[in-house]
Amino acid sequence: MAPDFLSEFASSLNKKQEIMRDRILKGTPNPLQNRFEKHLDSHWVQLDEVDRFSARPSTLNVMAIDSSVYTNLLSTGGIFYVIRSLAVCGDQSQKLLETDVVFTKASLLDAQRFISIKMELLEFQVALDALRGGFNCGRILLDGSLYGRAAHLPIESKIEEQRLMMLDYLRTYRELLDFCKNQGIVLVGVSKESRAAFYRDYLLKLIFNEELDNLSARLDPLDLQKLKPLFAEMLENEEGALNKFSKLSQKYSSELDTTKLIFDELISSRPDYQLIMSHAQSAGYTKPLLLGPSVRAAKVFDYFRKDPAKFVRSRFPATFRRKGKEFVDYATSILSSMETFPGIVSFHILLDPHDSPIRIDVPDWGQTFAKTGWPKPIDFNVDDLLKIMVTGYCGLDCHNLWLKNVDERVRLKKRTVDTIYFPLMERQFNAKIIRGRSYRRVRYP
Repeated sequence: MAPDFLSEFASSLNKKQEIMRDRILKGTPNPLQNRFEKHLDSHWVQLDEVDRFSARPSTLNVMAIDSSVYTNLLSTGGIFYVIRSLAVCGDQSQKLLETDVVFTKASLLDAQRFISIKMELLEFQVALDALRGGFNCGRILLDGSLYGRAAHLPIESKIEEQRLMMLDYLRTYRELLDFCKNQGIVLVGVSKESRAAFYRDYLLKLIFNEELDNLSARLDPLDLQKLKPLFAEMLENEEGALNKFSKLSQKYSSELDTTKLIFDELISSRPDYQLIMSHAQSAGYTKPLLLGPSVRAAKVFDYFRKDPAKFVRSRFPATFRRKGKEFVDYATSILSSMETFPGIVSFHILLDPHDSPIRIDVPDWGQTFAKTGWPKPIDFNVDDLLKIMVTGYCGLDCHNLWLKNVDERVRLKKRTVDTIYFPLMERQFNAKIIRGRSYRRVRYP
């Protein structure tokens, strides 16, 4: 008997075969591909002898960190979660588990965001526990972006019992960064197929500046001055910037066609890895960029600098109403550490032309995150990072052996929760736990 909907699936696929093929294999069309390739050529470092960076894994003293989560909406309206975090360095391992039931009148999307950030917090904490416990490692691999973790904006959680989770997050992240700096430990964020577009945006700004030069003789000087800031405005207020551009384009018609393509690309969903995959023909890496806060995040930093107390009151209103000035002083002391977070150096490495690139983030202790503006090239020695990634690379099915190992050990399967965790709770509570209707209707492997 044929699987359900197989003929319908085949029929739908046949109707849009060419479109589907291109979208799956190539992503969205890029009318600026030639312009991108010109600039990417000058920012791409080819690796002709990848093996020269390879070493014996045991000589690198790498600690890998990862976490996993299980969530379930209970019939009481509470959200039950279990988060497991694990640090592995050689034959040593450090475990951390948190389970709780939280209630919120916010959306499930907000609850999922809370749990996602809580997972990152536990990864910081398990790394600290391992280091303080005597783990001997010179390099730490975190599954995910260091930049993304530094870019989280401090705000009161919508989970009533854990309003200050973001403050705990920033404090713990700061402690881990300081420990690594003081002990000379290399902290590395490793992301596969990251949705980040910082390199695309950086190259696009170069293309935009070239186009401004081309337009300088054809546009009224006042209009050119109006056009220049629209690139940055597009990242902060897309609709407002597009309205301003629309007025200019009506005046100049086809003169601004290329500029329109640039803005269309800027607001499109093309990540860096797609751009690299469409260009790179051999192993290599992009020259490192120093990353700072987004335009919106930079304004948040400015707001805090001008009036820390007002900032805390506006971002943590429920806690301020309950605790008053004492809380303002406490929060200000933690948030002040944001000012001295290290800058984040980021680049992409491609170890097989048939694979997708790996994004690498690492702190630069000589730079300050909050004071770094638009991404800019930086002279940064990446040899040690290349050694880690080349040594840990095991082909298309395993981009990093250390991260794969910890992922397999920390992964939380639904069967484990169903057959071990819930029965244990029911025995301890001496009661049957009724899970939400969606749980009983939808069964996941």
